[in-house]
Amino acid sequence: MSKKPPNHSGKIAKEATISFIGMGFGDAIRYIFTAVLARLVGVEYLGIFSLASAITRIGETISRAGLQSGVMRFVSRLDKENEIDEIKQRIKSGLLLGLIFSIIIMVIQLIMADWLAMDLFNGSELLKKVIVISAFSLPFATVMAISAFATQGYKLLKYKVTIMNIIPPLVMLFCVLLSIGIFTKDIAIKYPILISAIISSLVGLYSLRKLTGMNFLEMFKGTVDSELIKFSYPFMFVIILGTLMHWMDILMLGYFTDTSTVGLYHPATRTAGSMRTILVAFMGIFAPIMSEYHHQGELKEMNRLYKLVVRWIISLSLPLAIIMILYSKKVMLLFGGQYLSSANALIVLTISAFIQAFIASSGHTLFMTGFPRVNLMNSTIVLFINIILNYLWIPQYKIMGAAYATLVSMTILAIMRLIEVKMIVKIQPFSIKMLKPIIAGIAMAVVLYGIKPIIFPLHTLLTLSAAVIAGGIIFYVMLWLMKFDRDDKEIWSGISMIIKRNKDS
Repeated sequence: MSKKPPNHSGKIAKEATISFIGMGFGDAIRYIFTAVLARLVGVEYLGIFSLASAITRIGETISRAGLQSGVMRFVSRLDKENEIDEIKQRIKSGLLLGLIFSIIIMVIQLIMADWLAMDLFNGSELLKKVIVISAFSLPFATVMAISAFATQGYKLLKYKVTIMNIIPPLVMLFCVLLSIGIFTKDIAIKYPILISAIISSLVGLYSLRKLTGMNFLEMFKGTVDSELIKFSYPFMFVIILGTLMHWMDILMLGYFTDTSTVGLYHPATRTAGSMRTILVAFMGIFAPIMSEYHHQGELKEMNRLYKLVVRWIISLSLPLAIIMILYSKKVMLLFGGQYLSSANALIVLTISAFIQAFIASSGHTLFMTGFPRVNLMNSTIVLFINIILNYLWIPQYKIMGAAYATLVSMTILAIMRLIEVKMIVKIQPFSIKMLKPIIAGIAMAVVLYGIKPIIFPLHTLLTLSAAVIAGGIIFYVMLWLMKFDRDDKEIWSGISMIIKRNKDS
């Protein structure tokens, strides 16, 4: 008689709650960072920072070569007590390879900086300088990511959240405020990426040392692990394509328009992208557990986990999406009156982000069940479609063209992934329980639309606060009236465990 697999609902709820709280805090700081840049340095400088960030983030993705996910997968499958030597070897190999790749990409970015700034984006000497300085962050950012994902292999998210989601935005915000207060606007956009990467990488290595016992000198004495490379490289291309997809609208807006238009678009895409916090919070613990179930051949548990996580993601992201759609003008006013023209783009990008949150677990499911090449094919096709749509629509419709290109691309990707998971893995996310958040969302939307004429004339912060409070009450009261099942209650158990632990410490 086979042993019944453990019920991981409580584990998922607890770790996802830790991740959500930490990432929510980090995203709030990033949001403040963007708002500070938008208000204090202006649209053009924000556009320059956005383009340099896009180039550097793509460089980071190539530098990592998918190694962070490969290390996380191998560590998650190894016994933490009896296979510690193999765990250390996998991590050391990942760090060494990542450092080599990142130095190569750093040199390439330095060489291409002039062409990127002057020829591709018709930019300025300042854009070139920001690209050059940001290039030096690549080795540090790569070490940071591999270290953070290695800790995730222990099915603990607190280290990864701290390393990747809390420290970088805090350091960046501090750098900008210090630069604007003491130095110049140029300094405010030149150094935040580099300084945050250096500090975060040191914290990442320190956290890894606490878990594995490896000292700093030992960490980069790995050997070339062919098995790790073989597993990681297909995922590298998937992540590269996903990163290109994420930044393609910014890059093509920079090519077809100017840095000011990019600056107007950036707050809208940053705001809509805040829903990814919910997605990543769950995926951090979903991925290693899904991998464990697949390794054990537990298809029934995989199917239950898939449905459960998708329903929780919808329950947490739908209220946020409704507020951003119905009150898009007030949201954009947080960045200043000149960004009001981006309100319609925010609506389209929010719908796109919600679709992405809904389907992303399908991509992780394909990867963790051994089908990274299917993800690669999907990403290639959708990126090609996205580039074509941006090419056709941006010259005519500017930021709205970029927003609609993203929406159409995400919709196509969603359909493809849902069909493939159903056909290949034999699981699907839909269940009758999914109607609960949908019904609650409809009720919330009706109420917020009804009170809009009353609260909209208020100050922006008062309007949004009233919408969040009223919408949150309606949504979660509706869910409560439709009754939580046992798995749903694990979310509150996870929150309670964290609160109790914090009180006791």
